[in-house]
Amino acid sequence: MNATTTVIISAMAISQFVFLAAHFATHYRNPTGKLVAGFCLCAIAYLVDESMSVAESSLIDFGLGQLATLAPFLLWLIASNLFVDESKKHTLAWLALALCYALDIYGAVVYSGHEGPGSNVILDFSFNLLPQLILLSFPLHAIYLAMRGYGVDLLEERRKFRIAFIAGLGVVVVFIVASNILQDMLQDGLAGESEPYTMLASFCLFVVTLTFNLGSIQSSSSTLKIVSDKVPAQSTAEPAGTSTETLDRSLVQAIERAMDEVQLYKEPGLTISGLAEHVGVLEYKARNVINKSMRYKNFNQFLNHYRIKEACRLIQSTKLPVSRIAMDVGYSSLSAFNRAFRERMDTTPSDYRKHQGSIIPD
Repeated sequence: MNATTTVIISAMAISQFVFLAAHFATHYRNPTGKLVAGFCLCAIAYLVDESMSVAESSLIDFGLGQLATLAPFLLWLIASNLFVDESKKHTLAWLALALCYALDIYGAVVYSGHEGPGSNVILDFSFNLLPQLILLSFPLHAIYLAMRGYGVDLLEERRKFRIAFIAGLGVVVVFIVASNILQDMLQDGLAGESEPYTMLASFCLFVVTLTFNLGSIQSSSSTLKIVSDKVPAQSTAEPAGTSTETLDRSLVQAIERAMDEVQLYKEPGLTISGLAEHVGVLEYKARNVINKSMRYKNFNQFLNHYRIKEACRLIQSTKLPVSRIAMDVGYSSLSAFNRAFRERMDTTPSDYRKHQGSIIPD
């Protein structure tokens, strides 16, 4: 009875993933849409492998297992694409995934017959537990990425989606990978058998994907803003010349005065709420105007624009140490300044000074 129930629940979850994959593959033909479709395929492979009667050690079982292994990594890539606006390189993550596959495949093909009494503890850890720990790091870091940028995010739809991502898919994937680790650590498996765990994991995946599918259908425009690679265009709901447009223009001018004349960006730890208080508006209004009228996705991008522009001027016109300039323009650490400078100018502050850079960002 348990096996039948598990198959039914898994089939329900698979149907939702099929719909989700088709939806994103059809409507969002960009890297994020393709990643979501790929994640769905890997989740389907996991559900089939865990719930259906696939002969262990068969080629089909091996292929499904390798696809399922890719799911946590794809979830991390999705989080990175959605929640990190700065330029990013994934070299370390790809190396970690390659190591995970190398250990997993070698352990399955070569080491699988050496487990049991008298087996090497270090080898057991390397080929059985270490790949699972690497996989667990991906969804955990994906949750961290969703949490880290919440306070500076200027896209209201994405701020809401961060919470849904953490509470939904991120937590479910962490639960599944952690449970797999427990099963590997316990000789007889989790609670002596895998059926209850597989049933619960399948049900959680079904609920999360069903909720997401219903939400994306009801608010397709919001989903488009989140998944799109571009900053949302300014709203055209109000005709030109309306009082709303006039107020927005006045607020943009007030914000620009605060940054250009008062140089508020030099205040270490400046937040969107601090800027909003300075110009005399509510935080949500400042957030909305900086996003839609000034075309920034997050508050750090906005601050870095002014800080790096002033840093370039100081590097060219003074002999102040780079560390002093970093503090003067509002950064709390030299490493944060160097990272932001390289992202914006594609060089280090020292090299910029050495080559007497004459380009100051707009």
